[in-house]
Amino acid sequence: MRVLIVHPFHYLRGGVERCALDESRWLAAAGHEVAHFAIRDERNLSSPTASYFAPHAEYGESASFGTQLAQLPRAIWSRPAEAAITRLLAAWRPDVAHIHAPSRYLTPSVLRPLQHARVPMVMTLHDFKPWCTNRTLFAHGEPCTRCRGGYHWHAFAESCVQGSRVKSAVGALEAYVHDAVRAYRGIGVWIAPSAFVRDMAVELGLDPACVRVVSHGLEPVVADANGGAAVLSAVPYALFAGRLSREKGVRLLPAIALRLAPATLRVAGEGPLGAWLAEQARSLPNLELAGHLSSEQLARAISGAAAVVVPSLSYETFCFAAAEALHAARPVVAARIGAIPELVEHEVTGLLAAPGDAAALAEATLRALSDPVAARWASEGRRRVLERMDPARHVAGLLACFADAGAVRRSS
Repeated sequence: MRVLIVHPFHYLRGGVERCALDESRWLAAAGHEVAHFAIRDERNLSSPTASYFAPHAEYGESASFGTQLAQLPRAIWSRPAEAAITRLLAAWRPDVAHIHAPSRYLTPSVLRPLQHARVPMVMTLHDFKPWCTNRTLFAHGEPCTRCRGGYHWHAFAESCVQGSRVKSAVGALEAYVHDAVRAYRGIGVWIAPSAFVRDMAVELGLDPACVRVVSHGLEPVVADANGGAAVLSAVPYALFAGRLSREKGVRLLPAIALRLAPATLRVAGEGPLGAWLAEQARSLPNLELAGHLSSEQLARAISGAAAVVVPSLSYETFCFAAAEALHAARPVVAARIGAIPELVEHEVTGLLAAPGDAAALAEATLRALSDPVAARWASEGRRRVLERMDPARHVAGLLACFADAGAVRRSS
């Protein structure tokens, strides 16, 4: 089968790219021909279709206002990306296209040429972009569905896109345009990485008949001299690993660290709250900031942690932070929100607490650090993750979705 994987960034940048790149490798290893479509970037990995990638764009928080203003039309409907994928389809015809979070870097403009070429399409719901302007159903520190039903003006009223009224206005306009042209109508099958995402997407208006739950995959850990068991640090510590942003519960970390003292709370990652967290850490000697870690460094940090803390405030669609910790046989203390409870079962694979409750999360973390039964939670968590996130199982799920999308296309 010839599979075209469409995703904005063809290098490891976050969870979306990790899924797309892993999927590429696993499908190729299973004998399928895989090509890609993304934006051009000097960090991109090699691809047989790299010459057809869309022109580079930048809409991140670090991009200047002038740069983003110049790219404004592309953010709403990217004609350069539409033209680029049209050229690719003329040279390389896929049997199916798998779409991963096109966002404003590609926009749903890339779906139109695929639809015109009658290529079956599958799209993974890494976020809620088809219904939510800021993708995360999160505003002002709590879950938000104000725009539900197409009332996207709420995004402007709440300034929910990077805290900017201007960017939120652009986002609302973008959403209204996509609704008007029914931008996603060509998607035959939607993949939800969790039951929570499936249920939320259906609640937001998606036809349940076209949604399939397929868990993300995760590479198996290579067994070491200890048979794959984690090697704990000589000084026990709890670990937070993720983007330093409000929706990840980062503002709770100083209060959690205060209650954990003298035990250490180590924080790995970077993001918009990095400077604020560094200021807080000056008065909290047990709040240790590790900054950005490479994949190898992060794996070692997780394996050495006595517990991993996931204090998210927003709806996690899957939660790789919890999955990676369980995969490494580390007990997880997490907020009971979104898809997290599908991975972390209270007192079975870890502990859950109410989102936003720093005291409860801290107490649960102290328990995970001291209770001997935590080792049993970690072992059961690892067993479940190895089964649920087996790459072969993931590929089988993808192929079933591809077949269903082909059937939808043939019947349309």
